[in-house]
Amino acid sequence: MLSDAPADWRGDLLQFRRYVDPLVSVITNPRTQTPFTIGVFGAWGSGKSSLLQMVDQRLLDRHGAEFVRVHFNPWMHRREPEMLLPLLNALHNALDQDPAHRFADNVKRLGVIMLNLAADELLKRINVGSASVEKIGRLAQQYAELRGQLDSQTGRLRGLLQKEADSLAEKGRKVVFFVDDLDRCEPDQIIDVLESIKLFLDLRNVFVIIALSKEVVDRGVSVKYKSFEFPDHAVIADDYLDKMIQLPLHLYPIGSMEVGGFIRASLLGDLAGRHVATLESIVAPNPRKIKRVLNLLRVTEAVIEGTPSLGSLDTDLVVRLVVLRVQSPDLFADVVRRPALLVAMELIHQDKLATDALRGFQLRFGPQAAEIQSLTRAYHGKYDFLPPLFAGSAFEPATGELRDYLTMIGG
Repeated sequence: MLSDAPADWRGDLLQFRRYVDPLVSVITNPRTQTPFTIGVFGAWGSGKSSLLQMVDQRLLDRHGAEFVRVHFNPWMHRREPEMLLPLLNALHNALDQDPAHRFADNVKRLGVIMLNLAADELLKRINVGSASVEKIGRLAQQYAELRGQLDSQTGRLRGLLQKEADSLAEKGRKVVFFVDDLDRCEPDQIIDVLESIKLFLDLRNVFVIIALSKEVVDRGVSVKYKSFEFPDHAVIADDYLDKMIQLPLHLYPIGSMEVGGFIRASLLGDLAGRHVATLESIVAPNPRKIKRVLNLLRVTEAVIEGTPSLGSLDTDLVVRLVVLRVQSPDLFADVVRRPALLVAMELIHQDKLATDALRGFQLRFGPQAAEIQSLTRAYHGKYDFLPPLFAGSAFEPATGELRDYLTMIGG
């Protein structure tokens, strides 16, 4: 089985390493000016996390003494009222874990900054209706004492963080923040994280690498600034990212040859191996979806091997149905309810039936004709992988056994 964990160098079967050395050269080149933010753009499951991990590994292996590498996963802190404290805590922990304790003074100063920020949050959360005057007074006094070194959370924080970054640079270390899983946060939280990064990490001697989906940022902007009634939130999001990211890197689509190479190298059973050509043409070029298809195929193969009555099933149809289940769960659900929909989709994609030919549907599907025709119209042209999936399929000859196929795959 293939894990969805980010791939490392040894598990890079889709050639993501082609991005790694160029990115590392940007970060390590002494002529690269800081602050510098890199945006790694890609759809859900496209391999952004794997790329960030590979860059991190390369920096550790070849430039470990030159950088403090900080990993921040905002989704893990999605319950926090704001993201600045956990972001700084990630830096604090990275410095504190240095085996030689070379950054003890930086750790101490960051602790003071975080303590003051926490005090601010404490006052924000006071429920005045249930708090006594004496309690509020005690908290206010404690708060004033905590703020002895800081007279403003936002006014001086950036300057204090810049001093820490400069102090680390004097010790031969620059800071690299890796920000991942931003796409999994709520839209308004996504913008909060980006704004915290822009406000407080846009510093000399600091690099930031963010993995994100452009579409998710568009949604975040539309939610965060919906009251402003901008005419086009996508354009606003473009401007937003342009001001923040100096190097936008868009992951190239994975080609069919790379998909085939991934399948062959994965060694996931005979079923996938015998149908690599079909899988190359119908599996979405997305690492996460490829892994899910291969895992489900391996389990399905084991079920077939352990059930003699299933030995006569056409494995080509099995492969196509597994891909359909993973890549189009809505269509698969309708197929489970009306297996004849598979035949209708096949006839349409093989130019044997037209979506608007009601008479043709009536002749082939009888009382189900109107519903089947309506469903084919809803899905026709909806997914790019459907034409190759149905162009070479043979569901019509297996009409009487379609229930068996669907039940085996979880329908």
